[in-house]
Amino acid sequence: MTIASRFMPAFIVLTIGACASSPVTLVVLPPPAVPASDVRQELGGTILLRQVSVPGYLEDFSVVIGRAGNALVVSRNVEWAEPLLQGVSRVLRDALEQRLGASRVLIAGDRRIPDAELTIEFLSLDPRNGVLDLDARWFFSCRGGPGRGGRTRLEVAVATAEPQAVANATANGLARLADVLAADMRCEPSSAIAPARLIRPNGD
Repeated sequence: MTIASRFMPAFIVLTIGACASSPVTLVVLPPPAVPASDVRQELGGTILLRQVSVPGYLEDFSVVIGRAGNALVVSRNVEWAEPLLQGVSRVLRDALEQRLGASRVLIAGDRRIPDAELTIEFLSLDPRNGVLDLDARWFFSCRGGPGRGGRTRLEVAVATAEPQAVANATANGLARLADVLAADMRCEPSSAIAPARLIRPNGD
């Protein structure tokens, strides 16, 4: 038996023990903070959050905690408990419900036809130099009328370079984006759209 073969079992045990001593911790985006004042507007059109997209480098389970030049810095032993895209959609929908009222924010599978469909493309949603850089393009597709779109860029302070701090800052940024979206939704409910006038042959 060679010296290498003697120590191989011990090396395998130490390697397994090292992996077992460093389990992966899962982190989720917390619920959005409730607005300081009750800004809900129960009256108005309904909205469906149709599509949300994030940059490709944020689509896996790694938690980006910073940048070093053009290189991403990710947490070693912490991952998202759900795909970030799924978490972002959930928090943003909850924030819109807080601001518009739960009855106005529809979910997929709802049998009601929405008065507006909201599409959001995040161009950036990760920490850079101590702040979370949120850059999003959005568009309301209104039923029976012209749509409305825009682009919003926000910076949210990140307390520390830790995954939970990044998660908190992300939720805070999404809540602030929901403030902008709720204020810019101008689609009228379908009941408010005047029906076309019936013109009779005699001109009445």
